[in-house]
Amino acid sequence: MSEKSFIHLLIITFALLIIAILSILVQPRFETKINKGEVIFQDLNSELNNISRIEIKNGLKEVVIEKNNIGWIMKNKYGYKVKDAVVKENLIKVTQLRFLERKTEKPSLYSRLDLHYPKDEEGNSKLILIFNNDNKILSEFILGKVKKNGVYIKKINDKATWLTKGLLSMSIDENSWLETKIIDIKNEEVKKIILEHSDNDILSVSKKNKIDENFVIDNLPKDEIPKSDLIADFLGYFLTQLVFEDVFERKQVINENILVNTQFELFNNVLIRATVFKDNDIKWINFDIDNDSLLQLKNDNLIEVNDINNWTYKLLDTKYNTLDTRLKDLLVED
Repeated sequence: MSEKSFIHLLIITFALLIIAILSILVQPRFETKINKGEVIFQDLNSELNNISRIEIKNGLKEVVIEKNNIGWIMKNKYGYKVKDAVVKENLIKVTQLRFLERKTEKPSLYSRLDLHYPKDEEGNSKLILIFNNDNKILSEFILGKVKKNGVYIKKINDKATWLTKGLLSMSIDENSWLETKIIDIKNEEVKKIILEHSDNDILSVSKKNKIDENFVIDNLPKDEIPKSDLIADFLGYFLTQLVFEDVFERKQVINENILVNTQFELFNNVLIRATVFKDNDIKWINFDIDNDSLLQLKNDNLIEVNDINNWTYKLLDTKYNTLDTRLKDLLVED
């Protein structure tokens, strides 16, 4: 081989070596940094006690959950109480997610896995952000479709998408997070119920003793007969497992919008007053509970929120139907 040919061969070999080195250096980080089975958010577990905010966005709505000095609340629901257990469960599940199978890197295919940035009108993908007490983002990723034993995710600054080992919901439904139970009082604890309708129609039922099985009608007209001895008993279950469908900051009630004023007296002298009213053709309820009664309810773990008087609730229709009951509904028809 001539000296000139040798030099050319040496130059070509050196050039190929440089190209090989560069090709290794420019490989995506996940090729060398991410392995199947690795925990996805490795730094999050040590920060669990320092998390202060969770944001969930799907392009249609946004749920913001924050921690205050009492517990977790939902910012987009006026600071209403959130169930601590649900927050804890979701955060732990985030820390348990592991890489299982790498999927597409092509942005045009993200939507097939619901991993496109949530700006569309379908709301299928969810952007999840988790912050610490210093307002630093600890985790930022898009949550996509759910499989049998995993979910699809994409870290916000990565092209790669992944099927994970481990499930995660991070629901965009507010009521999945909110403490929707308002009060839970058993029927046998109720001593007396008064329903005063807007047209002055009044129904009053009561029990003399806690061991009594049935409520009796206090204002039973002369010569009128109840449909049965059990006819009024369903009223006593109104406060049992009382949950809301929606909640707002307390609305001011206009007299002409009032449908019924209610009063529930318990055998422990607790008094629960409430007003059902209409606003924009929707039925709502405001509670008015005095401080002593409120304290007793808290001590007996019968109420889920400390500030019930500050809120206006939308209840299930079946509960409103109970309070719509009138005296004539309980009597034998002529």
